[in-house]
Amino acid sequence: MHKTIDVATNTTTLANAGQKMIMLVDDDPVFRRITSGFLLAQGYQVVEAHDGLDGLQKLRTNEPDLVLCDLSMPILDGIEFVEEVSLEYPSLPLIVVSATDEIADVARALRYGIKDFLAKPISNHQHLACAIENTLDDSDNHLSDQRDFSSQWFRIDSGDVPEEQELHWHLEYLDDNPSAATDLLHALLPDKDTTQGDWKCSYRLLQSTDVMPLVFDYAWLINGQFVFYLVDSASEEKHGAATTLLVRALFHDYLRNLKSFNADLKDLATLLERGIKCSDCSTPVKALFGVADLSEGTLELLPAGLDAQWANGYFSQHIPAGVFLGDNCMKNFITTDLPIHSACQLTLSCLGSSSFCLDIRRAANA
Repeated sequence: MHKTIDVATNTTTLANAGQKMIMLVDDDPVFRRITSGFLLAQGYQVVEAHDGLDGLQKLRTNEPDLVLCDLSMPILDGIEFVEEVSLEYPSLPLIVVSATDEIADVARALRYGIKDFLAKPISNHQHLACAIENTLDDSDNHLSDQRDFSSQWFRIDSGDVPEEQELHWHLEYLDDNPSAATDLLHALLPDKDTTQGDWKCSYRLLQSTDVMPLVFDYAWLINGQFVFYLVDSASEEKHGAATTLLVRALFHDYLRNLKSFNADLKDLATLLERGIKCSDCSTPVKALFGVADLSEGTLELLPAGLDAQWANGYFSQHIPAGVFLGDNCMKNFITTDLPIHSACQLTLSCLGSSSFCLDIRRAANA
């Protein structure tokens, strides 16, 4: 195998056809030289760009399989570059490499669907190789649009989390940098309003920005079910961020692989408990899970350490916390068939730190 370099386009290619191409977008020539050398040694073709604008121009004449980019760049910065690529080339996977003090920018980039991120300086290039390999594998198997970075970190496929497949350096970084973990988890919160058919679901979450947050997430199923969870990432001091990311990965993996149309809270809890037990980077946390079956007009709740109150305008019910997720929460009482009628509300508060409210209501003109 030998390599050729086109000086005019700053493109390095391999003589062997069929090799994957990586576009490296970074304004630091030293980083580009070192990283390009490593990628070439790994058998990749490399296209270099010295800023975001240069990267967009070279995307018009090259077809990389993956883009590796910095966030702090002149002319067109990394966030703007990531946004443009996500709009113009939605199936092209991106990995961000950024300085450790730019986690807030990384969190913003996550909203544009980046598949992974690594902190600069890269102390172990095998971490980079693993991130690229996993991302390309997802892309080849048409999974890249279904996974986000949390599934990338845990490599969830069957519901188990094999020890050797966890990308530990990410989780250790978050454990060692609580402020970075806080910024990241805040960035994971979805849109506050979502609708499907005649129904609208909205949530309000008030919490301090300097503590590990409550994290809410949801998904609509094609049968009209609205499935959601809430995790108190502060309820476990050491591995709260890692456990929350594991819950996120397993939650979406479960819904993606549903064999039937209906989500089952016991099945979901069983999967999550098994994942927590398989991972030494996660421990029991406070959580709450729910399924609103809007075709039937009912709500089902499984508490796992979080105490909540439900009401529909006619009567209310207390949902006792029970044991934590990870401590066999399946034995907690599942409240079923709560009638939504035209609207209902679920509320809870963590004294002195946060409060949460979820509203589910039928549209006024329905």
